[in-house]
Amino acid sequence: MRHSIIFVVFSLATLRADNAVLDAWLKRQPSIQSLDITFTQERKLPALKEPTSANGRLSFVKPGKFRWQLGEPAETLAVSDGQTLTLIESAQKTAQQISADSPQAARFSLLSGKAFESPEAFQSAFEIIESRVTSGISQYTLKAKDRRMRSQVPWIFLDIDPVKNELTALELELQDKSRVRTIFRNSHINTPLPDSLFKPNLAGLTLK
Repeated sequence: MRHSIIFVVFSLATLRADNAVLDAWLKRQPSIQSLDITFTQERKLPALKEPTSANGRLSFVKPGKFRWQLGEPAETLAVSDGQTLTLIESAQKTAQQISADSPQAARFSLLSGKAFESPEAFQSAFEIIESRVTSGISQYTLKAKDRRMRSQVPWIFLDIDPVKNELTALELELQDKSRVRTIFRNSHINTPLPDSLFKPNLAGLTLK
C-alpha cells in the first residue's frame, strides 16, 4: 500500500512538472510579436500506407496577419490579413476566401491565434487530455472546448522542448481521421517581416 501511495504521488508530481513546461511556453508567447519559421509537414491519410512529406514556411505578425506556405514554389498557400483568410491551391489555380476566425481557418492560424496568447486563454480554449515526456520532449494531447473547432480538428498534439522553451512540433487530427504533423526548425523571432507576405496574389486564379 505504501509503495502505491508513493507511486501515485510521484505520478502527480510528474504531471505537474509537465504542465509547468507548457505554462512556461505559454507565458513566453506575449513577447513574440512576429515569427518566421521553416517546417517539414508529414501527412498521414487512412487510404495511404506511407505518409507524404513536404517542406514549408510559416510567418506571422500579431495581431492577425499570417502566411502558411507548403512547397517551394508554393503548392498550398494560406494567407490572412486578420479579417479574411485566402486559401490558394496552385495546381488547381483556385482561391477560396473565408473568415479568419472560422474553425476551418484555425488549422492554419492556430499558433498565431488568441488561444495561445496566455495560460488563461489556453485554459479557456483547450482541455489537456494527456501529458507525457518522450526523449526529453514534453508532449500534450489537447481537445478544443469550442464545438465548432472540435468538429474540424478533433485532436491537437503539442511537442515542447523544455530546455529551449520552444514548440518543436504541432500535430492535428482532422475530421477525416487524417493526421498532419508539422515539425519546426530555424525560427526567427521578432524580426521585421514585409507586409507583402500577407497580401495574396490572385492573378490567374479562379475565386471559389
